[in-house]
Amino acid sequence: MSGTVPVYDDNNVIVGRVEYNERLDFWDGHNFTCGQTGRHLGYARLKKSGKWVLIHGTQWQGEQSSAHVCSAGELIQAAIRTDNISDLLGAYPELQAVYDQIDSDDDEIETTVIDAVVNEFGNGAHIIVPREHLGKSVRITIYG
Repeated sequence: MSGTVPVYDDNNVIVGRVEYNERLDFWDGHNFTCGQTGRHLGYARLKKSGKWVLIHGTQWQGEQSSAHVCSAGELIQAAIRTDNISDLLGAYPELQAVYDQIDSDDDEIETTVIDAVVNEFGNGAHIIVPREHLGKSVRITIYG
């Protein structure tokens, strides 16, 4: 989907329009999704008011994509749930202070760098990783 979607406030009043995007989607091994079949999630910021917006996309027949005004905390929670917090903080560094308020028992998220093989498969690709990494979340950076 492309184009604009209406932005609603807490009183269900349209307060603006934003460009549709799916910036908070992730690859689940089969599709880009926000964790629910046929649903997508994106974000934007209203230019005049500076308010944060969560965009809710749908592929379901009879439903329309829409967006709603949200707090910085709600936006950060959505980005954490979809493992897109690094991208969000890269786009809006001013959200780092809000993110830093989240309590954690870790100082850092444990990361492991591995070599992987990418094989062509139909219209997509398979990524082959060592067995001990199966079932773990991955973020892929393509070099070369």
